[in-house]
Amino acid sequence: MIKNRLLYLGGLLAALIFHIFYFGWYSWYLLVLMLCLPWFVLLISLPAMLWLRLKLTLPEQCRAGDTAFLQLSTGKTKGILPPYHLRLQVKSTLDGRCVTVRPRKVKKLQGKLALDTTHCGILRCSAKGSRVCDYLGLFALPVRGSFERELLVLPRPVPPDPLPNLTAFATGRRRPKPGGGFSEEHELREYREGDNLRDVHWKLSAKTDQLILREAQEPIREQVLLTFDLPVTAAQLDSVLSRLLWLSCWLIDHETHHEIRWIDPQNGELQRVLIQDKDELVPLLRTLLSSPLPETTHSLAETRWPGVSWHYHVSCEEVQP
Repeated sequence: MIKNRLLYLGGLLAALIFHIFYFGWYSWYLLVLMLCLPWFVLLISLPAMLWLRLKLTLPEQCRAGDTAFLQLSTGKTKGILPPYHLRLQVKSTLDGRCVTVRPRKVKKLQGKLALDTTHCGILRCSAKGSRVCDYLGLFALPVRGSFERELLVLPRPVPPDPLPNLTAFATGRRRPKPGGGFSEEHELREYREGDNLRDVHWKLSAKTDQLILREAQEPIREQVLLTFDLPVTAAQLDSVLSRLLWLSCWLIDHETHHEIRWIDPQNGELQRVLIQDKDELVPLLRTLLSSPLPETTHSLAETRWPGVSWHYHVSCEEVQP
């Protein structure tokens, strides 16, 4: 816009000098035309300037390392699309990194901006400070529209190395369901006095000449615990959350409810979340990735947990650059 204003002032100065040294009628006409031109163009530009809307679009979430683009688009305008200047800002909630893309660079992107998804986290994208100009580029108004979007970059599940002993969950241990009732899993055994006759397997009993009972089974609900330490670097955070995510998904696939615990670095209090379904992992990861990386690590590696039947601690490992 400064360039356009300098060009206009140069033209206006030339028209003024021409009027001073030339006494023809059209020198005065040219000077009046140069004085009125910006206001006339502004008047015919206002509908398009006020109607212009800017829209930022990006996926809600992706995995670390995936390709993700911030899409830039404008809605329908009245008349010819006026020139506009964008100022895009992408900020990471973990380390506070802020990348600003200036207008000249945006034009070369053809409406797309590739986002850095190397590490997991939350990227907040905004276009505050964007302006729309009149057709001469002398006046500007702020662009209206949806200017803020968030991208949740989730970790990729990676198994721990070495892998903990998971044979207890792989065998799918079950026990008789108290009170019987419906169940997809059953065990066959001989009828005992006091058993409900509704659970008798009559066809099998007729073949064996003795009463055989179908005893409803249910999974053994033991207290399973996963703990982890919040690291101080983005690379270590990727490693911790990747292993934590793999273990949690593995336990859910084997019908094992479990609890995840960690220390909140801001207040030093123990946090705990019960996980019963994979859908509950995304809100947990969003909570963990919404806060900046801590300056120090609070470890739960040596903590004893009475009453817990199975426990695994995901520690901060040194990650090679």
